[in-house]
Amino acid sequence: MRWTLPLITIAAVAVPALASESIPVPTFREVQIRGGGMVDIVPGPMQRVTLVEGSTQFTRFHVDSNGQLKIDTCADRCPQIYRMRVEVQSPSVPDVAVNGGGIITVGRGFSPQRHLEAAISGGGKIDTSDVDAATVGAAINGGGDILIRARDALSAAVNGGGLIRFRGHPQVSSAVRGGGLVREAD
Repeated sequence: MRWTLPLITIAAVAVPALASESIPVPTFREVQIRGGGMVDIVPGPMQRVTLVEGSTQFTRFHVDSNGQLKIDTCADRCPQIYRMRVEVQSPSVPDVAVNGGGIITVGRGFSPQRHLEAAISGGGKIDTSDVDAATVGAAINGGGDILIRARDALSAAVNGGGLIRFRGHPQVSSAVRGGGLVREAD
């Protein structure tokens, strides 16, 4: 029983601390998560990125020349069990993408959007159904699940499996190759 305390101490040191951390990034137009984790996009007066769970020791953030905020969940030697959650505040909804797993949800309270893009490659989930967008482009390559709301038009493509569900009554243009489905949400 004497050695129980040192084991607990070692385990506590191996797991990153859970503290919110503000991430300074330039202005962006798209949020892309790569390699798992969760991103919640909520309304706010200006763009702000907060690492709610996880550590910058393992997760990297950068905005490329196209204005894409890329979040690499596990960029460097992650622990075996690593949870990453980011909150993105923005006055309008950025386009969203998941690459290699992960979940992006867009919360309520945004004003109607003219256009919104959502894409998944290699699995994951995107839910923007609380956002009223006039036109939506949605694409899945290699599995995933997208739930969106489109008022006027939806352009949807699925390649290699996946499901795009939509709310609203848009004119739908879709292409499915190698399995998958585009359908109205229940």
